[in-house]
Amino acid sequence: MDLGLLFTGGDLRITELVQLAREAEAAGFDSLCVAEAWRSAFVPLTAVAAATQRLRLGPYVLNAFGRSPLLAGMSAIDCNEFSGGRLVLGLGGGNRIINEQWQGLAHARVLTKMREYVTLIRLMASTRLGSRVDYEGQVHRMHWAPTVDPGPQVFPIVLAAVFPSMLKIAAQVADGIGGGATLGIDYLRDVLRPQAASAAAAAGRDPAALRWSAVGLLAIDANRARARAAARAAICHLYAPLPHPYYEYTMREQGFSAAADALLQHMPAGRLEAAMAEIPEACIDALTIAGTPAECVARLQGYAGVVDEMLLLNCSPAAPGGALASYREVMALPGALRTGRSH
Repeated sequence: MDLGLLFTGGDLRITELVQLAREAEAAGFDSLCVAEAWRSAFVPLTAVAAATQRLRLGPYVLNAFGRSPLLAGMSAIDCNEFSGGRLVLGLGGGNRIINEQWQGLAHARVLTKMREYVTLIRLMASTRLGSRVDYEGQVHRMHWAPTVDPGPQVFPIVLAAVFPSMLKIAAQVADGIGGGATLGIDYLRDVLRPQAASAAAAAGRDPAALRWSAVGLLAIDANRARARAAARAAICHLYAPLPHPYYEYTMREQGFSAAADALLQHMPAGRLEAAMAEIPEACIDALTIAGTPAECVARLQGYAGVVDEMLLLNCSPAAPGGALASYREVMALPGALRTGRSH
């Protein structure tokens, strides 16, 4: 299982992100991704590409409603060229709040749009000089010829998917399936992977060829109680200020409906402590990677063979020295996983 880092962009300057990228590459991480949430994706990724040599890089995930297929495709081709072929393009449909309230766009025909969007980006990435794309879909159409050759190697496309309908599309058209946070080992192995395998096989694709990624909410600290409190807070903040139906869905699917109900009540009202108190220990055990370094290593080992890549979203307790200091324990994880020890 590969190990990566995911940054949301809200707590770090780009110069700090570049510094952490260098440290992550030296520490043995395999990838670094930027969520297009509080920052754009391609600008920070280009800065990281200039500062590293080996890390796979990508948006996790790019909002398809925010860019036309043409702009997204050209940006991806440029980023892949600049990074030396290290791009893994994560795509997603966002949600109604991001698309309608933040962008003023209709959140409509999402399934059809994402199927066509993935298809078009792949066509652009594989269309060499002298050829052209001619595509007529239900949502998108394109008649375009490149003036820059994208190269012979097409970058992989990962589609964010957990809801059954989107999971089916991802299994049929994407190279990989991107899961978000709060996905337990059993749920991934026993529910999501079989659903995707069935959809891929029905489309004549090899289910084993699909690459699986997931996001782990990581709270690591020598003080176990501090780490688990940070994980509780991280789950709560998935419900406000930007609610996302994905997290409510996955928590209910995995048996934590009472906690989801409480978070929906408390978090919009700003009652963080009350919300945290409603999250049971079993929820932290199942949906996060939280605890001492040794506990986090053991938890990560459980995902091996279930996902091909785990992207860690650092939610560790604040450390003296600021945001960068909170990554000290994180940087030790690749080596600890290789040796099977916490340090």
